[in-house]
Amino acid sequence: MTLLPDDTGLSSAQWVAVGEGTRHECLDDANNGTSYVKCSAPGRTMIIEYADPSVAESGIGSITAVGWVSYGRAIHRTDPALVDIEFEAPAGVSAYSETASYDAHRANYESINGTLRTTSDGSNPWTYADLEGLELKCTKNASIEVYLTYLALKVTYTEAVADNATFFGANF
Repeated sequence: MTLLPDDTGLSSAQWVAVGEGTRHECLDDANNGTSYVKCSAPGRTMIIEYADPSVAESGIGSITAVGWVSYGRAIHRTDPALVDIEFEAPAGVSAYSETASYDAHRANYESINGTLRTTSDGSNPWTYADLEGLELKCTKNASIEVYLTYLALKVTYTEAVADNATFFGANF
């Protein structure tokens, strides 16, 4: 299942929305630059909040892994653009941080996948409650301008097994 951005948390003004009214709207589809969020100021942060899961809690047996995927590009001919991406919320979810390096190329967007995390805090499995409040924090690293057009969360899970023990009011 894919969790898409549905709100923007606290963010530095240097993360500028282009083509849409808000940052999270710019990041909800990989549209090759129709809308994007750009930044070139080192150390500036942007927090993106995610929609609740589209699968009901009763439909999930266990959550296998959670990771992020992004589409972005560097606005430079020779140097990559760097963005540190980490889990920000909910409380208890480890701030797994990774640096996404978007290759130097002024025209093409590239897809970068974050590491799939099998636990929410380094030792405990993910829970449905963890998914309900997920946020990612992006911190601009170095001064090469970056354009981000997509930033989603990928959730791998096993489906819940149906309980067929009760059939027409009788237990077998």
